[in-house]
Amino acid sequence: MIIIKKINESEAKFCFLLDSESLKLWNYEQWKSELKNKDIKAIAIYDDKKFVGACVFQFLLDEAELHFIAIRSKYTRKGLGQILFAEFLNISKKNNIKKIFLEVSSINLPAIKFYENLNFKTISIRKKYYKDGSDAILKTKVIC
Repeated sequence: MIIIKKINESEAKFCFLLDSESLKLWNYEQWKSELKNKDIKAIAIYDDKKFVGACVFQFLLDEAELHFIAIRSKYTRKGLGQILFAEFLNISKKNNIKKIFLEVSSINLPAIKFYENLNFKTISIRKKYYKDGSDAILKTKVIC
């Protein structure tokens, strides 16, 4: 059974492990700090009580910034990312969010395709932004 629920710093270990096998953005201490931050919101998706993905975001006025969304590799291509994103979108709409912003590495082709399928549009590129030399593609989606 698939469930989605809010998470906090008590799930930092699961988020760190997920991040370690996917995007490799933050270390464990950074995850604890991120999830402890009162301005950050986070949800996770579970399949039969197993943590399989997370979505971390922040609201500022009528905008949302998507910090992280990922599904564990053995659970990808099953629609769980779309389910998790749909819940993020519902939460955003309930909070009167009009626009979502995110950045994605130019070498993360599955993520780029995922966002394009969700009608995100590229608004800017930060050249050689990441440690590996890849560009950051800034994307947005209007949801009002």
